[in-house]
Amino acid sequence: MQRKKAMFSVLTAVLGFGTILSGCSGKNEPASGASPTASATATPKFEKKLKITMFNQGTFNAAAPVPPREEDVQRQMLEKAVNIDLDMIIPQAGQATTKLNTLIAGGDIPDLIFMKSRADLAQYYDQGIITDLTPYLDQFPELKKRFSKDSWDAMNYNGKTIGVPGYDNVNGIVGSLYIRNDWLKKLNLKVPTTPDELFEVMKAFTEKDPDGNGKNDTYGFIGGMNKEGNLQTYGFDTLMWMFGVNPPSAIEVKDNKPVFLFTDPKMKEALAYINKMMQANVVDPDWVTMNTPDLLDQKFFKGKVGFMVRDARRLEPSDQQKMKEVGGEVPDWIIIPPMKGPYGDQILERKTFQGNSWAISKKADKEKVLRALAMLEYWFTDKEAYPYFAYGLKGIHWDMVDGKPKNKTPDLSKEIKDKYNWVDHYKANRRGDDAEYFSFKNPNVAEAFTNNQKYVAPTLPGNFLTPDPSDTLAADRIRFINESLVKFMSGKDPLSNWDNFLKTLDSKFDMQKYKDTATKQLKDAGLIK
Repeated sequence: MQRKKAMFSVLTAVLGFGTILSGCSGKNEPASGASPTASATATPKFEKKLKITMFNQGTFNAAAPVPPREEDVQRQMLEKAVNIDLDMIIPQAGQATTKLNTLIAGGDIPDLIFMKSRADLAQYYDQGIITDLTPYLDQFPELKKRFSKDSWDAMNYNGKTIGVPGYDNVNGIVGSLYIRNDWLKKLNLKVPTTPDELFEVMKAFTEKDPDGNGKNDTYGFIGGMNKEGNLQTYGFDTLMWMFGVNPPSAIEVKDNKPVFLFTDPKMKEALAYINKMMQANVVDPDWVTMNTPDLLDQKFFKGKVGFMVRDARRLEPSDQQKMKEVGGEVPDWIIIPPMKGPYGDQILERKTFQGNSWAISKKADKEKVLRALAMLEYWFTDKEAYPYFAYGLKGIHWDMVDGKPKNKTPDLSKEIKDKYNWVDHYKANRRGDDAEYFSFKNPNVAEAFTNNQKYVAPTLPGNFLTPDPSDTLAADRIRFINESLVKFMSGKDPLSNWDNFLKTLDSKFDMQKYKDTATKQLKDAGLIK
């Protein structure tokens, strides 16, 4: 009973039930404030109430239950906003595809379906399960503005828009550029802004005893590669972005043609730069053993390398404590912008491909399609409603502080988090660049996260490609490319053999077949005319 009373007070505050709040004003208003006004403004457009079933495998917590309607504040907001009864299905983790296919086989196709991948989206469209949304989307301008062009491009299939972007991927945090500011100051150096300046700084960090212990035990840089020999996300790939290139499967489109960045002439320049680092001994020789993120983190905590690519959250208090435990101090690490390369590239990373999406059943009539899109537009674009979905319950998960929402979730007890864990079902609307959502403890992390967004380049078109089942050499080709790049940058194979590398790709690994397949798929996606 006490729980229901408490929940009722929250519902009253959020939804503004009728006359309950009509006489409230000033200090007599509930502490949690009035409801978002937009939840009422949309209702007159929809006089007829409809039932919408939503298959939400996009929940941020598949283990959380779906609460009763009278306790589910967010569901009531969605229902009130567009005059619907919302029936939400949360599949168990690992069983979503089986559950969805069972519903489809039984004729109970949900009206609104969250798709985990573009491949699934295309497959269900080809099977006649989901509908083409192209005729309807112009009626929802705010929804169209909510997502970037490359996110909407990912929804395109055979010239039709068959989905709405699902939730924002998060960029600008994992691959942050760290440099020892205390070492810069000691050696009277400035923050580098170009590859040449970075090289000189790394060289000084290696040769000029920046920690002052009289030992030759510091290095300018360390990166690594995963256990499969892939360089991506381990630091060296970030250096390659200075030259506008990256390892497989990095494919750009320029002048209406595909450009395979891992074989582009500029890749040879990037490899020459890294080889120069190797020859100058500015790279910690342990790089060859760095095959997990944890191992690189240990190097970071130890503090003997002056420039690294790590997650911005390594500046959080918990990781600063690890620095003390492992290295004996908390170094003056700062996060800096990426270098501006010789071709004008200043890239931290490429935006993660928009693979997830919302699709609408082909069985839904026009009225239901419009209602489902209206719900998505409200959920994802209403500014007043945003914190109720992205953060949770006002007064519990967040409050207004100095006129702005303040996320309190990290400070809640486990008991309270577990009690209200169902709010995670509605967090898909959270913006990928919302620092408040992540509730960083160290303001320097929040600042770096915000600044990094400037250097997140658009999604690579190559991400639109799907594997060609007939390409039996695909795995061997990728392995050969990765192995060759490592040999070139380490000096095991001289760069004078670059042309032989390209010839071997053609003769032994049928690179032309891969190029032809990529070109066709990019044309089908409308990225090449």
